[in-house]
Amino acid sequence: MDQAITSSTRQSPAAVTWGGPADHPMLDIPFHVEIDGRQYRGREISLVRATISGLIDPHMQGLERLAWVVFRFQGYTVGLSIEVRVEDADPAKGAAALVFLEPMGEHLPQLRHLMNSYIAGDLVTLGNVLTVRPSSGAKPKGAQAPTRRLRRFGGALLLLVLTALLLGLVGTKVFQRVFTYRLATPAVVGFDGRTLAATATGQIDFLNPDAKAGEVAYAIRSNTGQALSVVMPCDCRVEVLGVEAGSTVFAGDPVLRVSQADAPLVLTGTVLPEETLDLAQASAVELRFADGQEVMTHLGGLGSAAPGQPVPFRLIPDQPLSEDRAGQLAEVTLRRPVPGLLQTAATPAASVTSTTKAVAP
Repeated sequence: MDQAITSSTRQSPAAVTWGGPADHPMLDIPFHVEIDGRQYRGREISLVRATISGLIDPHMQGLERLAWVVFRFQGYTVGLSIEVRVEDADPAKGAAALVFLEPMGEHLPQLRHLMNSYIAGDLVTLGNVLTVRPSSGAKPKGAQAPTRRLRRFGGALLLLVLTALLLGLVGTKVFQRVFTYRLATPAVVGFDGRTLAATATGQIDFLNPDAKAGEVAYAIRSNTGQALSVVMPCDCRVEVLGVEAGSTVFAGDPVLRVSQADAPLVLTGTVLPEETLDLAQASAVELRFADGQEVMTHLGGLGSAAPGQPVPFRLIPDQPLSEDRAGQLAEVTLRRPVPGLLQTAATPAASVTSTTKAVAP
């Protein structure tokens, strides 16, 4: 251990003195020592002792303390915890010596490495800071400059691309939020025809969806005790709209929907009064079924309703629906008209949205 230091032929330009037990070299490596919360400037250090300077308390003579020996490097520090005994305390000169109580303690490998590196010239001083001497094989700054510039350019380009993508995503989301609106209630697919509704509030006393033209289709016993019958208007396809014999209905509730045998499929639903204007002014109405299929439709008409009550509507698909869609629910999304100045921006946004939907499973 000690021979690795004393036999080294390469020495730091700093002064190296010999003294102390076993003639260990005292090196003036920049360091400082903290004892009991007070800092002292390190003057010299070896493997077994160190000398310090500062405001020395005369009562420190002979005391054993835990010293924190700190070596400052560029960007980081190395601290060693060493048990020491204070000797040669001279308050007038502001100097004292620290004798290491356990020279072979856990601090030895780090301290020995620092001293060997300092003697070999691998560590040089920069004021009160230590720095590592550049390797002789290091590339010159001129050779590193193009690589550094290329990395800086690549990082800036990547940042610009990510910023553009983020702005595009945010713009698309804002555009969709402003110019699209989703209705609170879904629409149901059914054959185009007429709806037979309850003529009074009461209970369905009789229901015959197979009735012929002129026969009673259903009868309602009202709350007043009267029996009101509704006649089937035609020999046509009949759909029962969620009721059965014994069901309680209110006046105006749909009971049956009748349509011709060759009637196409349309969608019906209700919209809140405050959403009626959005539905009427929509440039397009998009439907989305539970299986993910999307269908474009247009408004076929609005029904009448009492003030404050949901308004019925009818949507006609741009392309005919298959008959297996009958009875299915669809989510309704309204596309608000886009101002002329934003038409150019709307086209890329729609392209990005459609591309994303096409790629998504």
